[in-house]
Amino acid sequence: MADGNLGVVLRTTPLRESDLLVVLYTETHGKISAVARGARRSQRRFAGALSLLVLGRYELGRRPRGELWGLDGAEVVREWTRLSSDVVAVAHASYIAELVGALLPTEVPDPHALEVIVAVWDSLADAGPSPGALRAAELALLEVAGHRPAIDSCAACGNPDLAVGAIFDPARGGAICRGCAAISRGAGVRTLEPATQAYLQRVLALDNPAAARAVDTDPAFAPADRMAARDAMVAMVSSLVGKPLRSLEYIAKLGAASGRSGTP
Repeated sequence: MADGNLGVVLRTTPLRESDLLVVLYTETHGKISAVARGARRSQRRFAGALSLLVLGRYELGRRPRGELWGLDGAEVVREWTRLSSDVVAVAHASYIAELVGALLPTEVPDPHALEVIVAVWDSLADAGPSPGALRAAELALLEVAGHRPAIDSCAACGNPDLAVGAIFDPARGGAICRGCAAISRGAGVRTLEPATQAYLQRVLALDNPAAARAVDTDPAFAPADRMAARDAMVAMVSSLVGKPLRSLEYIAKLGAASGRSGTP
């Protein structure tokens, strides 16, 4: 299937007695919804490519003016399913897939989004779960969606002086300087400490999930800095999506069960 659409499955939902509704992110079409007829009875035509942690080629068709695509076949190009025995790794992989599905618009392709998904899954396979890798992926996907938070200067006025009295306001676009902070009172507003700003700047400079793992052990940052950066990104995502992401809630439960606070 050399001419199939390269992509990944974001989620599947049972449809009628024997079909599946499959949400894909493809290199060519972006995020789409497709019906895989008969997939609940037999997945022979789909060759294991309807699972999370699989990069596949998908044979797609569409009727004129139809909203849903038809998924007629698929094949696996690469797979990371060996991660399925690691519940934390699967939770991180699921979070990235859910984030793409929630943040990115339908049928607006951006190859970088697919690259980010694959990069996170590669990072998980190579070295396990990483908070730094997640932060890098969040920032990259927020940029693809057109909502990368301001970190270097005030989102409201452009003031680069964030050393004293700055806050992070997800509804206003990220960092807010002391002079503009008075009207920020919405959900998710929090103090932006210089160390938190430096952490996020470092993640941006490292530029990709694999490289961003370095911040996990960087002695320049305390655990509190990492948690504050995590909370800021989660607040940004929640503000844009408008509802809790199930995968984030699951990661939080895993963290609580292991004695760690909140999400990675």
